[in-house]
Amino acid sequence: MNILVFTKRVAATQEEELRITGEGQAVDLSKVPFKVNDWDNYSVEEAVRIVDKAGGSVTAISIGDAESDEVLRRAIAMGAKDGFLVETGDVLNDPFARGELIRSFIDKEKIPFDIILTGVQSEDDQFGAVGGIAAALMGLPYASMVIGIDAVEADHVVIRRELEGGLQEKVKVTVPCVLSIQSGINEPRYVSIMGIRKASKVERKVFKADGYEKGSPKIELTKWVYPEKKGGATMLDGELADVCGQLLGILKEKGVCQ
Repeated sequence: MNILVFTKRVAATQEEELRITGEGQAVDLSKVPFKVNDWDNYSVEEAVRIVDKAGGSVTAISIGDAESDEVLRRAIAMGAKDGFLVETGDVLNDPFARGELIRSFIDKEKIPFDIILTGVQSEDDQFGAVGGIAAALMGLPYASMVIGIDAVEADHVVIRRELEGGLQEKVKVTVPCVLSIQSGINEPRYVSIMGIRKASKVERKVFKADGYEKGSPKIELTKWVYPEKKGGATMLDGELADVCGQLLGILKEKGVCQ
């Protein structure tokens, strides 16, 4: 079972205060740390587990700049056999462009595969669409929100999908196929610094994105803006009884209590 896993290097913005630059045309990420996209950790882990049971190999693929090699090294440290970097000079925020690039790259380089795994979405743009678009362009069956892979056979896989309301759906998907992996499907293994250093000795091939089709972008960034600021907190002054009365009045006004 040959599995391709797409992994992305994203900015770790959770604890950072971002600054918009260029009259709203860009965000300054020069001082922001980067990491592997969280959903992709689960994808790599699931691919390695499948190969451990069914045999085969895992190849990690990343689309991005030269720095994206770090996420390939991490994937190799987790158990991937090798890594491919499709190096782009520009940022491909458009999921249609990324999907077309994936299709063109796999087709032109004649990369063999049985299953393609992606994360459900990336932490930066959060479109959650690249896996489905790539599958459609390649004419392959696709399943999203995968939270369990129950069986892996030569011609099909049996998977469970997360649905609304806590429901799950079990489906049989013909191989080759594309699956988007949801977080929580497994517990990604710990990767040490030493393991990543050892992974740097494993072959990783670099391809220039200019040699492949990207398609016409269908989404255009017009402007970055800060969210509108909301009103601040209301401070209640006075004696305890007065403050409690004021608070009760506010709660009644807001419909919190009668």
